[in-house]
Amino acid sequence: MFTTALLCVVPGATGHAADDECHTEQLKRARVTASVRFKHADEDYTKAEGRLTVKAPRSWSQAVDLLLNGDTERYRTAMRCLLRDSGDPFTYRDTEGRAGPPKVTVDKKWVTVDQRVVTWVVNRQTRDFGPWRLTVGNRLWQLELMRPPALNGAWWQEITVDLGGRASRSASVAPTSGTATRLTWTKEKAGGKPPEVRVTLQPPAAKASAARWSEHPWYVFDALAGFPLDGAFLVLLLITVRTVRRAPPSGASTDAERRTARNLLVMSWLVFAVSVVHNFDDPLLGHFALHDTALFWTDRHRTAVHFGLALLSGLALCVFGRPGRTGVVLVVAATGYVTAVACRPEWFALPTELRLDVENFPDEVRWFRENKAMVAFAGACACVVFVWLVGATASLLRLWRAADGPATPGRPGGRFPHALLAALAVVSVAVSALSVWTAENLWEQQSWLSERTASEAYGLWHAATVFNEMRWFPSDWLDWFHGTYFWWWGPSLAVLAVLRVRGKAAEPGDVLPAPVELLTLKMFFVVCIAPVAGWYAGVPLPLLPLLGLWLTLTGLLAIGTRRAVLYRKLLSGHRLHEVARESDRPQLLKAARRHRELHAQLRRLEQGQQDGDRAQLEHELDRLHRLAHPSPPPGLPNTWIRLPPSISPVELALAWGPRATWWGNACRAAYFTALASVPAVAILIWADHLRGVRWADKFLQRFGFAETVTAVVDTELLWVGAGFTLGALWRVLPGRRGPARASLIALAYATPVLVQWAGDWIVDQSFNTWPLELSLTLLVLTLTGVAMDIDTFHGERHYWPSRASMLLSIYRWRTASVQVAFLIGQLVALVTIWQQLKGNDPMIVIERSPVENAVGEGSGN
Repeated sequence: MFTTALLCVVPGATGHAADDECHTEQLKRARVTASVRFKHADEDYTKAEGRLTVKAPRSWSQAVDLLLNGDTERYRTAMRCLLRDSGDPFTYRDTEGRAGPPKVTVDKKWVTVDQRVVTWVVNRQTRDFGPWRLTVGNRLWQLELMRPPALNGAWWQEITVDLGGRASRSASVAPTSGTATRLTWTKEKAGGKPPEVRVTLQPPAAKASAARWSEHPWYVFDALAGFPLDGAFLVLLLITVRTVRRAPPSGASTDAERRTARNLLVMSWLVFAVSVVHNFDDPLLGHFALHDTALFWTDRHRTAVHFGLALLSGLALCVFGRPGRTGVVLVVAATGYVTAVACRPEWFALPTELRLDVENFPDEVRWFRENKAMVAFAGACACVVFVWLVGATASLLRLWRAADGPATPGRPGGRFPHALLAALAVVSVAVSALSVWTAENLWEQQSWLSERTASEAYGLWHAATVFNEMRWFPSDWLDWFHGTYFWWWGPSLAVLAVLRVRGKAAEPGDVLPAPVELLTLKMFFVVCIAPVAGWYAGVPLPLLPLLGLWLTLTGLLAIGTRRAVLYRKLLSGHRLHEVARESDRPQLLKAARRHRELHAQLRRLEQGQQDGDRAQLEHELDRLHRLAHPSPPPGLPNTWIRLPPSISPVELALAWGPRATWWGNACRAAYFTALASVPAVAILIWADHLRGVRWADKFLQRFGFAETVTAVVDTELLWVGAGFTLGALWRVLPGRRGPARASLIALAYATPVLVQWAGDWIVDQSFNTWPLELSLTLLVLTLTGVAMDIDTFHGERHYWPSRASMLLSIYRWRTASVQVAFLIGQLVALVTIWQQLKGNDPMIVIERSPVENAVGEGSGN
């Protein structure tokens, strides 16, 4: 219908299309093979790979045009003859993925065109890819070969349909060979009509469910299914606020403690409210539009509503963050401009409903093009981004500054640097400009075979399509920036500020984190660090992995209170952390060093390398295995308590950690993790964002380049947070060496992923790059644990030629060999995973995401 309208706009277009510009008679000598291969296993959605190979004779009048630059009209015309319907000059496909243009080779007789395409069945939309059309039903899908009209008389030598291990439900023409799951039609000689290939298949139930989940009304249930996760996080954060308010570390709450607790409370509710908006804005608007409810807002002015929601949520952050006078002025100006664009678009030559309809209102599209209204709309998008970035940055600054001291009079939120405001403005403009550029790239990718120079119709169609793609920017921005990042950045920093205040206010004798700090740390790990998993066949069930993580952390802390070194009981009934104090730490380190020296002497004595009195050495070792009694009986001031047989002074020093307090250990471990994770971040970013065609895909994604940059920060912060938790719980976790403690935190991190893996195995979907991420997490935390052990004895570092030799002395060789083997095993696993990932093609999705696509269709877009 759309193409017909365009052809009617162009005088003489119909007559032009009717001409045989493909010289069909010359193509009767062409030889064609076509194939399609379905892949259901180990995929989130069913994947279909199509291939079309055309050998056109060199005598074909347009054969030489296939070798021209892809941006020439003669190249597009020739390719359209071989790959599409040449009678349709305005070809457009948003369901076809291509890693590159068709490959063209030449020999003495033939010019060969080899086209490879792919599609993922992410919804029930009819999908055209290559020469194939897939009609997606509720339970049955129909595949049909759509031959290019110019090749109807060609020799179709072989047609192959691989159903991915599933037998077909029906086939229009009996295949000449193959099996129940792989059908082949062959033709021995040229001439005659090619077979009409139509195959009905029944995909696995999980893949059919994943495709249906993006349709109405299921996309509303999708938002509802994800809502309990936001509710659970809110409940956990509110419990944290209540707990820290009831048990101040210094007996009476200080101003800093009250400020940080209040900030955590406000940020929890603010993030929850914005999460509700980003979860339900698209699904509910699409649902109401389908039911003709409030069409003025849900359909005709839907983009204005998205602008309003994105702007209000950003302004809420600005109110909380208080970005200073200059920041407020700029935010008010940006808000005013966005409001003007949303309420009075005609002032900026924009369509009244912020949607272009080239079929019914071509004059409106002409006016839009002549006045370059896209610049005005992109400016509004940049203003939305600016308001959000200022609000988010100011909020994060306020959260962290609350732990330092009272705010400056007249500046309730603290100083907001002007240079930072300028940087945020530049980033906002860049994000908006890149979005317009990627929308243009997406258009080029989807309409690459369209006729560009025939008439004005193409230009109108081009402008309308690119703008209609950009009109989703405010909704997509909220979903991307908040839904991917800020929903945990804000609470994470708020919880850290609370822990920072409590760590500074702790009494000097508090060796271990108090129960309140342990609960807060557990909340911090669950809400802010643990990976979000729980997507099964299109159904989000994130509470299952969350429950598994909570049980794992609870179990680790319960075991730690019985098996951790500082929790071990002495003969007097005291626990080690009640006997060992910070004032005793220098003596403990000296005893640990002397203990290692005596053991080294004993080993040399056993090997006959030196002479000595073994009994004297053993007696001195016995003296080191004791501590002063915390409350000796009257008249016996020098009473000693022996350490448990399995605990030596070395284990006691390592259990203490390199710093005097648990907060100091947490900061030190976070520092080591930040250094150790840099190479790991580079590897993971390559695997998730740069590998294969994923880098090329960034040129088609609205926030593709911004996603790569923010993913670097996001991944680094996640691992630093995990290292912080390791250091904070250093004295509570079971294990005698740093790598043992690190492996327990890595296990907790992996628990949600393991639950996800179990679900993936049941529904036969892809496990993606989780194995690589878990291996890198274990390696980074292990290196952090080793660094913490070395740093514990940093006072004697100058006595050793290298840190490696010092580490061997601390661990003693037999134990160190186990740790080295453990590290080597991790590296071997990483190399194996790397090799596997290098050969895997990542998923390419050009069309909009399933929910957006379904909502867009529901609202008449």
